[in-house]
Amino acid sequence: MLINNGFNEDKIQSPLGYIWSIFKTKTIAVVAMWLIIILIVTSILAPWFMTHSPLAQNPNSMLLPPYWAEGGDINHILGTDDLGRDSLSRLFQGLQFTLGGALIITIIVGILGMVIGASATLTKGIKASVLHHLLDALLAIPTLLSALILITIFGPSYTNCLIAISLSLLPQLIRSSYLIIEQELGKQYIIALQIDGATNTRLFRYGILPNILEPTITVINRLFTMAIIEIATLGFLGFGAQLPQTELGSLIASSMELIYLSPWLVTFPGIAIFFVIMIVNIFAEGLRHAVLEGEE
Repeated sequence: MLINNGFNEDKIQSPLGYIWSIFKTKTIAVVAMWLIIILIVTSILAPWFMTHSPLAQNPNSMLLPPYWAEGGDINHILGTDDLGRDSLSRLFQGLQFTLGGALIITIIVGILGMVIGASATLTKGIKASVLHHLLDALLAIPTLLSALILITIFGPSYTNCLIAISLSLLPQLIRSSYLIIEQELGKQYIIALQIDGATNTRLFRYGILPNILEPTITVINRLFTMAIIEIATLGFLGFGAQLPQTELGSLIASSMELIYLSPWLVTFPGIAIFFVIMIVNIFAEGLRHAVLEGEE
């Protein structure tokens, strides 16, 4: 039998639940979150959204403008390119390769960078010293230059592009993780856990990790943004996705000669890159503020 004690008790929220309750109040960040979900779903289900094959050529429909412009065709909402291929379908495929690649890089490099950075921070001696000097040497080379060097060695392809970008961004994330964790190690509650005999694994899992969420969000957001830009840059330079694959950077490069005749062929992929980076940054900033307010 249920007993009503007449008291209205507040439910104690978990830390993640409390952060979510704060995040929900930030309307713009919530909208950005839903837009990110829509983009990811669209990328995964891109073949089902394509009204035409991105490779199908139609000599009778070359360089059609978007349907709302004079001479446009409703069957090709964003127009066609110089071979009569549907621009919307090619944009979907480009988004799939660019966004999907950036997510893969962010997940893999994020996990590896955090694990190696934590190991370097919590380990002392020759191994840590060698790792620090190696990172300093690698960080002296710009990430895009490192990616270009690696892709030249591996050979141009979409897979090699992702590998090269991952290897070029990994040292930066290791160093960022190292600095974040090292700063946390000097705090009193960590010193108390160390005196209490906590192992490095337990120290990181229960002491450090819950308290570095805010700077980690900033680092991961920067990693994703750099991954997007570098994938598009290598694609633009011809080192990324190769035909018949299509990526947003390669879409822009293939249409540069037509920029005055058909500017929309360059404009739409450029807007897509800007839009993805903008909404991810808005979401990350809203989440960072929610975590920051939750810790106060």
